[in-house]
Amino acid sequence: NALKTMRARPELQGRFLAKGGWDYELIDAMKPQPGDLVIPKTRYSGFFNSTLDSSLRARGIRSLVFTGIATNVCVESTLRDAFHLEYFALMLEDATHELGGPAIQQGTVYNVETFFGWVSTVDAFCQALMPATAAAPADTEAATA
Repeated sequence: NALKTMRARPELQGRFLAKGGWDYELIDAMKPQPGDLVIPKTRYSGFFNSTLDSSLRARGIRSLVFTGIATNVCVESTLRDAFHLEYFALMLEDATHELGGPAIQQGTVYNVETFFGWVSTVDAFCQALMPATAAAPADTEAATA
């Protein structure tokens, strides 16, 4: 883990996953847009020692959708903290990736579904957001009558 690495190799302090470094930057497709809220995270949980909770509460946000890498580390840590802070947490299983193999992903999915929130897929989530008229296929026979 990062803490063990920093203790074993102090020369990496400030250079490994450090703000301004290549490994800290977001890819172009994820770059913040005007009006986006950006909250830096310093530990596995996005809630730890950050303004995430107060920023969400100030905006009346109570439901959170989780995606990301390290399903069993960062995603699960943040999701568990969200649960303890009484947010409604939904993890999109196919928009996360574990560190350690498929059994690890299955373990996190089990934990989330059983104890901390809900699990869905990107397609099911997007489908649920569509208006009922857009989600239903058009009846071509009725349209031509």
